Amino acid sequence: MTFQSLSDSQLKSFEENGFLAIDRLVPEEDLVEIEQEYAQLLDDTAAYLYAAGKISDLHANLDFGDRYSAIIAEYSDLHRYFNVSLPLVNEGLEPEHFHMHTGPAVFNLMRHPAILNLVETIIGPEISSSPVQQMRMKPPQRRVSDDVAGHSNVGATTWHQDIVALLPEADETEQVTVWLAITEATLENGCLTSVAGSHREGPKVHCSNLALASEPQVPEKVMQERVGTPLPVKKGGAVLFHKMNVHRALPNVSDHLRWSVDLRYLPTGQATGRPAFPEFVARSKQDPASELRDPKAWAKSWDDARDAILSGAYKGRIFEDKRWDDAAVC
Repeated sequence: MTFQSLSDSQLKSFEENGFLAIDRLVPEEDLVEIEQEYAQLLDDTAAYLYAAGKISDLHANLDFGDRYSAIIAEYSDLHRYFNVSLPLVNEGLEPEHFHMHTGPAVFNLMRHPAILNLVETIIGPEISSSPVQQMRMKPPQRRVSDDVAGHSNVGATTWHQDIVALLPEADETEQVTVWLAITEATLENGCLTSVAGSHREGPKVHCSNLALASEPQVPEKVMQERVGTPLPVKKGGAVLFHKMNVHRALPNVSDHLRWSVDLRYLPTGQATGRPAFPEFVARSKQDPASELRDPKAWAKSWDDARDAILSGAYKGRIFEDKRWDDAAVC
């Protein structure tokens, strides 16, 4: 299956609604690499946590989804080992909790031709991969402990616009989000839902999230009972988002893990809004030699960013969770 570009009707739908669901984008066989990489990561992480006395059982007899769900129920910080971004923490850093996964399968997925072909339709052929990315592995809601239920990489995601994740320097950046389903996303297991046309309404008030400081949310009094359009997609399907679109993910009330990844892209040269973290050129027709093709170099760029933050060499802010607050509303 080859995905060349958006059709005129798809592009019009994206421009009118601020989102576009594509039922199948990345062929299922192209997801095998990341599934295998994460299975090995779960093996290695479980062994480490067991040896450290942080979990009481390896749960080695379970399949991947059930095993992940069982381990995170006992050790709620498990998701940090599987994410593809460092925590959005400006101070009080603990090296033990300040890490991420930078395997080659993740890097290869970010450069997948089907994804870049789609993005090129929106922002043109000079494409950089934004470091504003997240791996979201969501166990059944009933198995999620209260201390991480408010974390959008584990539990339901509250109403928000993607612009809230960016520092002011990127307010004019043409960022595009590609939300990719690594397992099928359904109404039952927590697919996305989006408010059509909300990207034309400007930035919304986002109140600080009491459950997690780095995840501000649009409060219900602003949403005024708007419910949005559910966007289920098959495994390998995607939802394309404008950064001003208001959306959320429903709770996973199924019995199985729901797994997706947020990949974001912008025209090369525009600000990422996350200068503490590294971007890279994913595609360039003007200067192909500028493209990053080495997964080890990508992983090192994140290691360097982590070292700079932990050592204090990086002096700037990573994230501003109160930027969109309004005391009268919040």
